[in-house]
Amino acid sequence: MNILFLGAGGPAAVGAMKSLLECDFQGKHKIVSVDMDETAVGFHFSDKRYVVPRYIDESYYETITDIIKKENIDLVLPTSDDVFTVSKINLDGVQMFMSSHEQIKKCVDKFVFYETCKENFPFPKSTDKFVPVFAKPRDGKGSRGIKLIDDFEENYIYQEYLPGTEYTIDVLSDMNSEVLSVIPRVRLQTKAGISTKGKIVRNEVIEKECSDIVKFLNLKGVVCVQMKEDKDGNPKFIEINPRFGGGTFFTTLAGVNFVKIILDIVEGKEVEVPEPKEITVLRYFDEVVC
Repeated sequence: MNILFLGAGGPAAVGAMKSLLECDFQGKHKIVSVDMDETAVGFHFSDKRYVVPRYIDESYYETITDIIKKENIDLVLPTSDDVFTVSKINLDGVQMFMSSHEQIKKCVDKFVFYETCKENFPFPKSTDKFVPVFAKPRDGKGSRGIKLIDDFEENYIYQEYLPGTEYTIDVLSDMNSEVLSVIPRVRLQTKAGISTKGKIVRNEVIEKECSDIVKFLNLKGVVCVQMKEDKDGNPKFIEINPRFGGGTFFTTLAGVNFVKIILDIVEGKEVEVPEPKEITVLRYFDEVVC
């Protein structure tokens, strides 16, 4: 099977490739990857590599479509943010193991996501309209300590601050939106938005909420969910990314290899989904020669 990985320079794609290599497929599958950077680290794991335009470039869609045809791609996995563009591709014989373009659109815009789900699921208070406010001390005298807060930026969503524990939850569904696995992990340390230390945990409340919201949105394939607890310890949704997350390889290390499960589904094999081990994962830099 020829498999296309998007965004080969990112941790999501690298983790997905490493998950495939963990399967010991003995040359049965061919890894094709793309990235805008010719030194993308994921190229090191690939049988064929392509340097492509940025996904916001007008030529990106056509470029990816041409690569899929040229390399006889059988399966495309959502391993980067360009999933929004790539999800529009519809070619005979190519399994796009991801949500539909319309469903992804509801997740990409964080305020649309909030508006779509807020009546049915726990969210922090959110707005896309910033209203300038006047602040003053509760015990102030005269005009001492007063200030105007009017800084805001366009195209932002403003949310209630959640001070509690933050979770990333990896969810895998089949192409009928049947949830197969929900695996939360605590983000113990992050750098540039990517988990560098994480702990796999079991949490029935979080697992049920994530399963329900994925079904509600009719999402398919791998979904990366972010939740954070409020001051009372109640987990609330922050965002959903309909793709592999930067730390999804933590789930593979916990014994649940999403890539292997996807391959079993696509190949029509009996699917077995193991229970995850509750482990702590630490990341460190490694080197490759390109």
